[in-house]
Amino acid sequence: MIYRIIHNNKYLMHVVPPIESMNKLGEQYGTFAFNAEPLSYKNVWKSLVIEFQPSDKTTTDIIPDISENFGRLFISEKAYQAFNNILAECGEFLPVTYDGGQGYIFNPLVSAEQHNAVDDKLLSYDQYGNLEHLGFIEERLKNVSIFKSKLDTYKGIFCFEDFMKVYEKAKLTGISFHPDLANPIGKNCQVEQ
Repeated sequence: MIYRIIHNNKYLMHVVPPIESMNKLGEQYGTFAFNAEPLSYKNVWKSLVIEFQPSDKTTTDIIPDISENFGRLFISEKAYQAFNNILAECGEFLPVTYDGGQGYIFNPLVSAEQHNAVDDKLLSYDQYGNLEHLGFIEERLKNVSIFKSKLDTYKGIFCFEDFMKVYEKAKLTGISFHPDLANPIGKNCQVEQ
């Protein structure tokens, strides 16, 4: 089964300050903070200082092990130890620092479109052209643990159960897994973690 990774609003969310990425990565790559396309940054990367901020529903001031925001994941050192092996083929771990520690931004580089894995039969849009339903051909993605899709402008991150099981086994915090792949906020049928 495929899930959409959703930030758990109980925890603070990572934010890449645009001015930080512009200053350190330059004009050509500085759009990293707000460009969710699956582009590699490892060859130009300079460690960024990121922030953690509450959402309007955040109930603690705790920095999570993993945070999802704008098509990327913050990965703590603890989460890196759990995920390094299964995610290495799906993207890149970009080092970051923050007030209180070090970690990584995981930049997923695999898309469903690269694997011709969008299931057109499951696509539907509302009367305004907004994506309502989407699905993927799981067999074509069997060799990846995590991926994105152009259908939602690469802002969503999707995973298989193997990713979720590693998350649960390591007792990590910060994200939830949602079976409604087109729902970016995870309401109503969120699988709490």
